[in-house]
Amino acid sequence: MLLVPVVWLVVAVGVYIAALRSGMQALQWALAALFTGPFLLPLFNSHKRLLLCKVRGKNSSLFRP
Repeated sequence: MLLVPVVWLVVAVGVYIAALRSGMQALQWALAALFTGPFLLPLFNSHKRLLLCKVRGKNSSLFRP
């Protein structure tokens, strides 16, 4: 019973740290992760990638090993 809230809290803290490191609005992402839990991770990753592509430009490529 206690496992679900702990997992959601850990995901919210992780998303907060990842948003801070990526230069995104960390508090909004942390609150969204607090309410939706791990279901937010695909949306967060795609939003982070779109912001990176927007900053770097259309003709640049991203190196993903």
